[in-house]
Amino acid sequence: MDHLPPLARAAGCEPAVVDWLVDLAEIAQALPGLQSADPARRRHAAQELSDALARWFTLPGPAHCQVTAHRVPTRTGAVTVLHYRPPGDADRTPLAHLSLHGGGFVLGSVHEVVNDRLLRHRCVASGADLFAVEYRLAPEHPFPAGLEDCLDALTWLVATAPDFGIAPDRIGVGGISAGGNLAGLVAAHARDRGLHLDHQVLEVPGVSLHITQDASYQQFSALSDFGDLTAVRAQYLGPAPTTAWTAPAEIPDLTGLPPALVLTAELDPLRDSGERYAARLAAAGVPVATWRAPGHLHGSTSITRTSARARAWQDRVSDFLRGRVARPTPTTS
Repeated sequence: MDHLPPLARAAGCEPAVVDWLVDLAEIAQALPGLQSADPARRRHAAQELSDALARWFTLPGPAHCQVTAHRVPTRTGAVTVLHYRPPGDADRTPLAHLSLHGGGFVLGSVHEVVNDRLLRHRCVASGADLFAVEYRLAPEHPFPAGLEDCLDALTWLVATAPDFGIAPDRIGVGGISAGGNLAGLVAAHARDRGLHLDHQVLEVPGVSLHITQDASYQQFSALSDFGDLTAVRAQYLGPAPTTAWTAPAEIPDLTGLPPALVLTAELDPLRDSGERYAARLAAAGVPVATWRAPGHLHGSTSITRTSARARAWQDRVSDFLRGRVARPTPTTS
């Protein structure tokens, strides 16, 4: 990873991003598990790297945000869902947001320091209840296992929403990177099951598993650690063929999907596919807000301690959610 900082400087990354990459490369050298063929060992090392970076580059979240863990039943067992609840009960919001972490379908966890810090901030800044899902990961659990966990978590949240003081019809979904892929699919499957979600938030989303022809991939793939995308697809999808949607770009009809916020990063290989999907949503009549973060990479928008643009990114998500919170709850007569 030593090659990344000079490439990032040449590509026009903002200085805070270059500093983040310098530390990333230095910490990664001391973590041989990142190269392990064993998925569990590689995940452990990846979380060590993520946590070390977050402790320095990501601002701590508010301590007074309440966090509760739930074991949520799924069709194959149970998953952990962390509930981030804003402080105070006087003016309870009727809005909930199902949050899906990133990690390329093979890494990542709700227990990462970076996810906890960002979700605490979003919860308090927006006034929304956030529910983070520890979905199963490939290659041990290939597609559609992770997606099924997210859909089952949504089913649980809709059924139990009144217990949390939440309106069942005021639930949305969002995710970053691979989590953005899953969030887009959850929104579409929910629509097709007659459940129309309140909103969707897609951050540097992996809306397509076939991006090697995109200009952004060809320009900026050297600035990412995606590796061989053919191998990534093989790990995630497994050996069994499927005709199911594996990414939002495969959904033929986008009409009736919930209002969306789609955020992309200027120097991200996934930029073009994300912006293409946002344009398709808008063409289908879906209200869409978009923003491209200048000088940022895939994964760098969490560095809120050192980057004003990263803080602006997080504020855009919080502002969007707060706007959904502020919408009046429909009444029936």
